[in-house]
Amino acid sequence: MQLAIYGAGSTGCYLGGLLQLCGHKVSLICRQRIRDSIVAAGGVTLTDYTGQNERVMPTGLITQLAGETFDAVFVTLKCHQLEASVADLKQLAEGGAQLFFMQNGLDSLEAIQHQLPDGAVWQGITPFNILSLDNARFHRGTEGAFVMHRTKVTEQLAEQLGDIGFPCQLYRDMKPLIYGKLLLNLNNALNAVADQPIKTQLENPKLRRLYAAAQREWLQVAAAEGVELGQFTAVKPAWMPAILSLPNWLFLRLAKAMLDIDPHARSSMWEDISQGRKTEIEFLNEAVVRRGEKVGLDMPVNRKISSLIHSLERGDSVTLEQLY
Repeated sequence: MQLAIYGAGSTGCYLGGLLQLCGHKVSLICRQRIRDSIVAAGGVTLTDYTGQNERVMPTGLITQLAGETFDAVFVTLKCHQLEASVADLKQLAEGGAQLFFMQNGLDSLEAIQHQLPDGAVWQGITPFNILSLDNARFHRGTEGAFVMHRTKVTEQLAEQLGDIGFPCQLYRDMKPLIYGKLLLNLNNALNAVADQPIKTQLENPKLRRLYAAAQREWLQVAAAEGVELGQFTAVKPAWMPAILSLPNWLFLRLAKAMLDIDPHARSSMWEDISQGRKTEIEFLNEAVVRRGEKVGLDMPVNRKISSLIHSLERGDSVTLEQLY
């Protein structure tokens, strides 16, 4: 198939590399700096915490669309970048491409979906952490399976990804999965505030209790909306806050899988802050606050976390003590 990644950054380059390994022709639609780094490095290098190390050269490196057509396009832009890209996305869809929106969080797709052709819009989730490193190397620091809307295209891709060791789960209804993924992504902002590797953060009981409190707030909202969260970990979503709140000796014993991650892995929001970029906070913790207000619930933990991220975006200093 002719495939493309639109907005290819860390996650997009990694996904594009995997699809190229599956035997497809994959074009990365990306910024000039991404294109230049890939050309200089002689391709995209995929590595992970289990020892993966593979290099592939994408079929195409596109910085501006010029009438190209694709069977499917995976949109890996940040949530706040979608609206500015509607014209390109509409052009791709009208050229016959299925669009798979791979954003985390809530409400970004809803804001533009009415501007895109009916039947062209689908969703997906990349549940693991990808960090962009020097020489066009993209490193997966945590485990997880791709999650996508079930279509004929994704049925074929799921089989091929599985053959190269990357499981892909397909669903008809993505809403419970998106809600379940948000439960985990509430840690993105907390990790950025903590300014330390995820593994180190999860080994800190005070930080885990904050993460658990943020999760409890989202679980309250989801219950009020009548949505049962999809499960991404070995334990049910409703049990996650209790597991995170366990004494350190017991948590470290029970949560071996949760801690089986690259010791240097950090959240994508930490990377955004470190690079001086706008974050996706309004679609993550801040979205929890908005949804809570709609159902008459107060979300003080997620509100405070959101406030600190906005401070970091402005270049201000923050401390973990401001969260306690």
